[in-house]
Amino acid sequence: MSKSVTCIICPLGCEIYLDERKDNYSFSGNMCSKGEDYAIREIKNPVRIITTTVFIENGENKLLPVRSKKGIHKDLILKCISLLSKVKVNAPIKCGDVVYKNIFNTGIDIIATRNIQKKKIK
Repeated sequence: MSKSVTCIICPLGCEIYLDERKDNYSFSGNMCSKGEDYAIREIKNPVRIITTTVFIENGENKLLPVRSKKGIHKDLILKCISLLSKVKVNAPIKCGDVVYKNIFNTGIDIIATRNIQKKKIK
C-alpha cells in the first residue's frame, strides 16, 4: 500500500511517500529521518490537539479558550468540538484547570488556556 503525507515537523514541508509491505516501510521524498517517524504516526494513529472555546458563567468574558492536554484521534475531533460547544463552566478559572475530564473515555482532559476572573458586581 502506498500513501503520501506532508510532513509538518519542520518548515521544509516534505511530501513523503510511504510504501508499506507487511511491517516494513520504504520512504521517499523526506529530507530527514524525523519525517519517517512522523509519516508512520500519521498513517497508524493520526492525532491532533483540539483548541476551541467553552461558555463561562459569571466571568469577565463570555468564552473560555480551552485545548486538549494531548492529541486526540482525528476521528473524534468533530464529536469533541460538538460536545464542548455545550459545556458551561463557572468563573473563576485558572489556566491549566481541567474543564472536561476524560473526553469520550480517551483518558485525555480538556484544560483552560487562560485565567478568567469572576465578574465584579457593581
